[in-house]
Amino acid sequence: MPQFDYFVVFAEMRTGSNFLETNLNAIDGLVCHGEAFNPHFIGYPKTKSILGVTQAARDEDPKQLLREIRKAPDGLAGFRYFHDHDPRVFDKIVDDPKCAKIVLTRNPADSYVSWKIAVATG
Repeated sequence: MPQFDYFVVFAEMRTGSNFLETNLNAIDGLVCHGEAFNPHFIGYPKTKSILGVTQAARDEDPKQLLREIRKAPDGLAGFRYFHDHDPRVFDKIVDDPKCAKIVLTRNPADSYVSWKIAVATG
């Protein structure tokens, strides 16, 4: 029996979270749904829903999306969470022992250099 029902990747911009997500999604039985609680979009830009939950429904009740991720049918599901994502789910995921937590960090100087390169190269 799995120890966890779902997972979260705590990260920030320019820490390598996209790279980590790509690698997690390459593993059978793991599905990362992007920035599921980003206030500007759901999952990824131009995505309309995650597991049948639209952005409007998520904005109304973010715990609905959290429940759907927990019971996702295709294995262990999760999402990335940044400091500016919906705070209404933060305590729920932090306090939930059935949520695996991945904390992704990077040296701030490296993140800054990465950001400057990204800006310069578009």
